[in-house]
Amino acid sequence: MYRDKHPPPYPGQLIVALFGKSVQLKNEIGKTILNNDNVVSTSNNFFVEKNNDFKIINTPDFFDEECPHPDQLIIDFMAHSHPGPDLFILAIDSENTQEKQVEAQIHKLKDIFGEEITAHMVVTLPNLDSFHLLHHLMQRFNIKLTVPNENLASECRKWCSPLKVFKYDYKDYSEDVVRRRMTALDNRRHDGHPLYHHGREGTNPMTLFTSQHAFAEPDRAASLDRAASPDRAASPEHHNGYSASEVSDDIFNIVLLGLTGTGKSASANTILAAGNSQLEPKQRFKSESSSMPVTKQCEVKIMEKPFGRTVRVVDTPDFLHDELRNSQTEIEKCKKYCQPGRCVVLLVLQLGRFTDREKGILKKMEDKLGLEIRESTFVLLTHGDDQKVNLLAYIDTQNDLKSIVAQCGGRYHLFNNSSTKSKQVTELIKKILNWHNVFPNFGKKNTPECCVS
Repeated sequence: MYRDKHPPPYPGQLIVALFGKSVQLKNEIGKTILNNDNVVSTSNNFFVEKNNDFKIINTPDFFDEECPHPDQLIIDFMAHSHPGPDLFILAIDSENTQEKQVEAQIHKLKDIFGEEITAHMVVTLPNLDSFHLLHHLMQRFNIKLTVPNENLASECRKWCSPLKVFKYDYKDYSEDVVRRRMTALDNRRHDGHPLYHHGREGTNPMTLFTSQHAFAEPDRAASLDRAASPDRAASPEHHNGYSASEVSDDIFNIVLLGLTGTGKSASANTILAAGNSQLEPKQRFKSESSSMPVTKQCEVKIMEKPFGRTVRVVDTPDFLHDELRNSQTEIEKCKKYCQPGRCVVLLVLQLGRFTDREKGILKKMEDKLGLEIRESTFVLLTHGDDQKVNLLAYIDTQNDLKSIVAQCGGRYHLFNNSSTKSKQVTELIKKILNWHNVFPNFGKKNTPECCVS
């Protein structure tokens, strides 16, 4: 069903997966295996690097009990290492050498990937003392133990030589989902580097978005449905126009696109209000009912709550309106915020109003911007208070709307901009989380009052 875009590995290339709690330790092991001191991941996220002999997959902390999206991490890892790694290396740092701690990490990996993983598992220990103390675990779990040294690469090849490639049983996760995720990772590249590739460019992989195929299985994804929010305060700032310094950072962008009168600016204000219910008028985007464009240039406000990281909300003019002046200038500004991997686009449509101008609007916007944005787009339907219908059933009966939603990978959300409850925003964040991990602190404890509906 899916064309395999992945070229075959280099002759004899082995896939080695690094697990553990210490980013620094996994870095050191990866550098030793690849014999490359420039391979450094500074973030607890996926990092992939390879040479002719090895493909190293440095994983996030799978042992974090407060991780709000474990299923998505597992699917991402399976996609990166499909059909399965040759070797799992569990790197135990000096702070986690107690026998119970090591056992817990081994059991966690077995629970995720199955009993067969132990035949492919090597546990590295920080020193010979811990090696001797835990030596009995080799027989108990059918694993290998070692202390990393300069010969680690040759040892990896020796450990792998009698084994077949580890293959996932897809008991809990569909291979169909994983293969689509593989295609998504191949399609989404940033500055010539694969998604998550931190490499030498210093790109923060936490900001790199994926495409629509990153969904976990529905029953598994339900575990992501946690109504909580981070504890950082909102800090809206107003910026008119564009300067290069505003888009050369790691701030994640939420860009709203749409026609005049659909509720684009009102939706942007709904997002802002979820971070600060006491916003002053000057802290909001100008919004009023009008057949003429109210927003005439790209405008920006900065916030943190309830996302758990700094987010730039970008309200845009109606780029398809004939009365828009300096349209090309504003289009160029907007494109700066739509950098692949650093944004989500909300294509705003009014529920119950679908005119000829809305037909094919996604393609029209892409043509105007000169960008293919559909893999980063959610359809945001407004005026949710006006329609008391089953939304999915309604979309299914509206062929033009159904087509646009399908082109956006089935991603849609509904806003009632007259409501003061922030639940609709936190639900949107959870949908984005299900798409990918760009708000890692969302879902942590200490939910602020403004985010409780």
